[in-house]
Amino acid sequence: MSDVAYLVPGTGLDADERTRRERIANELTAADVTVVQSRSAGPSSIESSVEEAWCIVGSMRRAYEIRDDFDAIVIGCFGDPGLRPLRELLDIPVIGPAEATIHTAAQVADRFSWLTILDETIPMSREQAHEYGLSEQLASVRSVDAPVESIDHESNQLVKRMVSVGQRAIEEDGAEALFPGCMSLSFAQRHHEIQERVDVPFLDPATIALEQANTWARHGISQSKQTFPQPNFEKLVDLLGSNSYD
Repeated sequence: MSDVAYLVPGTGLDADERTRRERIANELTAADVTVVQSRSAGPSSIESSVEEAWCIVGSMRRAYEIRDDFDAIVIGCFGDPGLRPLRELLDIPVIGPAEATIHTAAQVADRFSWLTILDETIPMSREQAHEYGLSEQLASVRSVDAPVESIDHESNQLVKRMVSVGQRAIEEDGAEALFPGCMSLSFAQRHHEIQERVDVPFLDPATIALEQANTWARHGISQSKQTFPQPNFEKLVDLLGSNSYD
């Protein structure tokens, strides 16, 4: 069985939510999943490029600490913060939920829409789709007006809002598949009932990312060191500690 770390950037999850997510994660995949949080100071949620950049240093330090304990790492934020540096830093596979989900959406539909949390995160979402080479298949990015720290996974109102926004994306933008652009929305685990009501694929980033991590780990797949070359660890002592090049 593969051991997968779900690495949460920042400091936003309390003990109860970490336990809940770990339970759900282990129900979603055959891997043994452990929720790991950064030990460094960082944002309580990631809703801007500034907060995204802030969390990456802590994620790199934590990922390097646990690199020998796990077979793969999933970044616990849909913004995929630090995906490239983490892949350069580690030999084990590192999975970004957005990258995995967007490419899945492009396989199940010609055009897809992204339901992001806030109006302010729409530009970041569009830029991400462009970076992953799929902006031409992106029908739209729409906000469901749900700040991360206010998301209640038991809220029927949030489900109704996601259905309403999703239906507009289908009817007005031509979307043929949908996904939530936030791991807190994903871990609400309401995607089945939303899919029934919008009648197009409504993808679950948590399932997709965890299953990809498990598959890569089981089959010995990892990022190419030609694409993600190893850094000079002697220069990283202040970041990773003196054992970074032992």
